[in-house]
Amino acid sequence: MTIQRMLFREPDGRQKGLRFSLFSFICILGWVYFGIVLDGPHNMLFLGIAFAFSGFAEFLPPNRRRSAGVLRMLGLGTLVVFVILLISVPESIWG
Repeated sequence: MTIQRMLFREPDGRQKGLRFSLFSFICILGWVYFGIVLDGPHNMLFLGIAFAFSGFAEFLPPNRRRSAGVLRMLGLGTLVVFVILLISVPESIWG
């Protein structure tokens, strides 16, 4: 029940959403530079996507708790997929 309350709570507001969106933008820029330009690891892409889902969840109006919960679960799921890929096929993530 505690996890359900945490995921499906009211969005925290635009300030937190802007913070997560800024983190997402920084991670995506880092992925473009390090992952594509320098042909390095692509781990920043997963972090950028997870932060983006969390940021969009916080931008929603207070009465959209279920939609915010789904977006938070997508962000958390992205991080879980990243960890599973990191454990099972580490050379695919690290270049």
